[in-house]
Amino acid sequence: MTAETPNVQTRAGQEQMKKMGLKPIPLPDDITRPYWDAAKKHELRIQQCKACSNYQHPPEEQCAPCGSTEFNWPKLSGQGVVYTFVIDHRLMTPSFNEPYVIAQVNPVEAQHDTVRITTNIRDCELGDVYCGMPVEILFEHVTDEITLPQFRPTANAKLKSRE
Repeated sequence: MTAETPNVQTRAGQEQMKKMGLKPIPLPDDITRPYWDAAKKHELRIQQCKACSNYQHPPEEQCAPCGSTEFNWPKLSGQGVVYTFVIDHRLMTPSFNEPYVIAQVNPVEAQHDTVRITTNIRDCELGDVYCGMPVEILFEHVTDEITLPQFRPTANAKLKSRE
């Protein structure tokens, strides 16, 4: 008999998950599955409309600009730029025991900055993260089904700790 996963949307559920050492795990659906399947292969792929070539992320059933329902999932370079970020010092997400960065990253291939991947910034000091920071992808294996795309500063990022 396995224990039921606590409800992460309630305070009691979050506290229970924290005590159990569980982190929330994405649940792929028909729309997001290509993104997660690519991540398992250590590839970054996002939706691109076949009709107007618009990139969009997170994935949707229809292209926002033109309404098409036909998409490609091109492989991207994994290079990007931090659009915005926040440092979670309150540790609101279960099983995070120290402050961490939540960022929105624009892939370099995207034509405009409305394509943003919500992710963590890894492998650098919290105070080193800045808007406009060049980043590259890395992948964190979580379960047999889920691999999380994460990002870290590139070698040419201007980090305070490197000065």
